[in-house]
Amino acid sequence: MTETSRRRMARPLERKRAASQWWRALIGAALLAIAGVLIANRSGANGIEVWIIPSIIFAVGLALVWSPLDRAAEDDARRPKLAGLFGRDAWLRLVLGLAMTIGGLWWFATWEFTKDPVQRAIVVPLVVLGALALVLAPWWLRLIRQVSVERQERVREFERAEIAAHLHDSVLQTLTLIRAKANDPDAVTRLARAQERDLRAYLYQDRRTEDESVATALALAVNAVEDAQGIVVDVVSVGDAPTDVRLWAAVKAAREATSNAARHGIGPVWVYAELTTDTYQIFVRDSGPGFDPGAVPADRLGIKQSIVGRVERQGGAASVQSAPGERTEVSISVPREVQ
Repeated sequence: MTETSRRRMARPLERKRAASQWWRALIGAALLAIAGVLIANRSGANGIEVWIIPSIIFAVGLALVWSPLDRAAEDDARRPKLAGLFGRDAWLRLVLGLAMTIGGLWWFATWEFTKDPVQRAIVVPLVVLGALALVLAPWWLRLIRQVSVERQERVREFERAEIAAHLHDSVLQTLTLIRAKANDPDAVTRLARAQERDLRAYLYQDRRTEDESVATALALAVNAVEDAQGIVVDVVSVGDAPTDVRLWAAVKAAREATSNAARHGIGPVWVYAELTTDTYQIFVRDSGPGFDPGAVPADRLGIKQSIVGRVERQGGAASVQSAPGERTEVSISVPREVQ
């Protein structure tokens, strides 16, 4: 069966929408009104002004010019599309409406409503400009709105393309790695947490930088240790402020403490930070097995220099509480430089 024969068979099932004839009735009513005014004037009736006839003509023409916009609103009032809007009936209404509005304006321009040439030179251009603005304003607003909607669609399309590219480059590749390492729960957990952080960073791109937020600086430092050591680190930060020299020292000391917990302790590792008006405190705790801080050789400078010494040089204090078979907790505290 050819395409032409299918169309012929389906044609009786099509339900065509009858063309609206309201505008013909409107023109008929306007003609009747004009005829009534003329008859009233000819019969000598008082109170019938001559400007009523062109006013009726202009009003009907205005309605006809605006009428094609009804279809745009019916299709989608939020996204009016003027392209392909006109059929033959709409074109006829538009042309007839423009002819009627121009005729009404021409009548007013030639009307001798005053003998003062200055007054006429001022009033006629103002009325004509106002009438033209009244005729064209809805179309102009529709065009502006359509341009705005199309621009928003382009922005959304760009955002969708960016999201699709990011998902392909990150999430899909991570899922492939997770499938390949399905027998290694630690690797799967590490990949999942790294991907979670990546997605959060992508979704909340307006978050503050390390210099603007000490909470961000601490989270990034801990995340680096988590990725490098393959452990799970839970971070909780209370309060936030720009990262000054003292706060940076505390963050770096916390990173070293977290790295030590990852290398020598048992996960998971907890990091809790609290910023008050006077101090910034960080607590790093693992799940064991603990050690004797007094038995650490003197040549091991990780705790002595990278944690305690770094914090003390900024006027703070750091301590390590641990014992064999117990948890290890590192406490870091530095005073704030309140501006």
